Amino acid sequence: MAIEHRGFRVDVNVVPDELGVQWMCKAVIERIDGDNTKGVPPSPELAIPRVKIDPLMAMSSLEHRAVALIDDFYEQGHATQ
Repeated sequence: MAIEHRGFRVDVNVVPDELGVQWMCKAVIERIDGDNTKGVPPSPELAIPRVKIDPLMAMSSLEHRAVALIDDFYEQGHATQ
């Protein structure tokens, strides 16, 4: 699943770990214009116990985290357009 926010594309993937105990969640943040020399915020990762949350909630949680990182990236003045 992918979303776009403030000139960045966030691609979120959620898969169970090898033992099937946790959701391994990773978001990849890329610039829509493809120019990584302008800066990219760090891509967040989460490990969430499967008994506590379903995969859609895990994806939503990571999407919100990625959006917050992009907003912080802008507020700190790192993003140039």
